[in-house]
Amino acid sequence: MKLLLSLLLSIAGLHAGSMPLASYLTAVEASNALNALNAKSAAETALQRSQVQSEGLFLNGQLGYAAEKQGSRDAFEYHLSIEKRFLLGNSGNYADALELSKQKQQKLQLNRLRTVVYEHYVNACALQEKTGLLQDAQERNVALTQLIGEGVRGGEFDRSALLRSELIVDELQLRIRELESRYYEALQTLQLYTSKEEEPFCQDLPFSVSLQDDLEADSLLYRYLENEIAASSALKAFHGTALKEISVGVGYDNEMDLTRGIVFMQIPLSQGSRRESEREAAAQSKLAAQQQLLFAKAEMQAQIRSYKKAQQTRLKTYQRLNDILIPTAYETSVLLLERFMGSEGSYLAYIESQKTLFDLLIRGIDTRADTLLAQARLYRTLGIDPQKDIK
Repeated sequence: MKLLLSLLLSIAGLHAGSMPLASYLTAVEASNALNALNAKSAAETALQRSQVQSEGLFLNGQLGYAAEKQGSRDAFEYHLSIEKRFLLGNSGNYADALELSKQKQQKLQLNRLRTVVYEHYVNACALQEKTGLLQDAQERNVALTQLIGEGVRGGEFDRSALLRSELIVDELQLRIRELESRYYEALQTLQLYTSKEEEPFCQDLPFSVSLQDDLEADSLLYRYLENEIAASSALKAFHGTALKEISVGVGYDNEMDLTRGIVFMQIPLSQGSRRESEREAAAQSKLAAQQQLLFAKAEMQAQIRSYKKAQQTRLKTYQRLNDILIPTAYETSVLLLERFMGSEGSYLAYIESQKTLFDLLIRGIDTRADTLLAQARLYRTLGIDPQKDIK
């Protein structure tokens, strides 16, 4: 097994009782952040739907006074009626399209929140791995410092080697504290989105990403924008109805025979500037949705191409680090330590080899994290659920 892989698995194994990524992503469904976004989208949908819904019943009352009937009980005349406006356009199609858009938008919001959690999970795991490497290096240097101390007392080593080794141990402790602080911040962010206090498991993170997936087909954003066109088309058809509405009423007038009532209807005789504005707005809304989809598709394709190119570079870098550079640096460090302990080599040369090895290991962690973070950011843009990659 590759050296970096073995080291990271051994570090992650210290947290075997922690929460896996799948549990974090599932917990997003009950988060306050998602509830707030869903409530907002539901409110916006209800407001849009209200544009094509008719009002309820109206009570219309009129009261008059006839001066020529002064002194008569019929001097006061009144009229009562109940009226109702009916919309003749097909509002049902628009309402259905809005409901479907809301469902897709809420699913899109869920996927994007999951990718945010995935990003923070990757960050937390990278910090966890770096901290583990530093702690391992500190333990080794503490043991080496003790050996050097014995050698100084026995006259085998110079005191400068002991001071340098003690300085390295202290410096490692400072870096560990800094990483632990950043790791705590990452945990707080995970807790904010999931309400979970457990530490990340990290062993479930992939060590590479697939570049063969059809990301465009997996994009929920594209399907959501397609549905926005359908909703805009339905609204345009509704406003394009020749006779958009009529009003019907029934009533009673005290000047008429009590056995008869009044039935009346109101039909608009002209379209009016308001209707023209509504039609124009609906047409422009449909055009905007179509253009947005075209632009989003072009942007999506450009982002996917850039993503795959950058990921290929990262994967090659990671492979070279794991297969060549890190094993070579490790072997060099082991050989220089043996030479130093045998009083044949320089302590400074060993320290430099340790620094090189440690820098390569950190770069390996960062390269792997950058690869996963780039994937998560693209998933967030496209609305892809990161759960699809969890085995």
